[in-house]
Amino acid sequence: MGRQFKARCNRCQTEFEVREGGGRDFYLLHCDTCGEEKAIQQEEINEKIKNQDVTLSFNEKVEAIAGTCGDGHYRIKAKARCPNCHSDDYSPVVDANGQVQMAFYD
Repeated sequence: MGRQFKARCNRCQTEFEVREGGGRDFYLLHCDTCGEEKAIQQEEINEKIKNQDVTLSFNEKVEAIAGTCGDGHYRIKAKARCPNCHSDDYSPVVDANGQVQMAFYD
């Protein structure tokens, strides 16, 4: 199960949407350098994972399928990053009632 919420970068104060975690039918990865996200469908993983090195963990196999992004690599555990300064130091935006508006998806 994944979630989506608005965040504010603690470095440059830019507000942006964060999506974390995949769903029932896909994995959501982020680049460990710029934070760009990439969704990989379970069907694609099932097709390509058979040919992967048996010594790799499942996560390593999915990350190998995802490939690279510019100077970085898509990682399952990498956090989203600010689109302005690429910092991964952010906090959820709190509304006037002190609540974080968060959506969960599957």
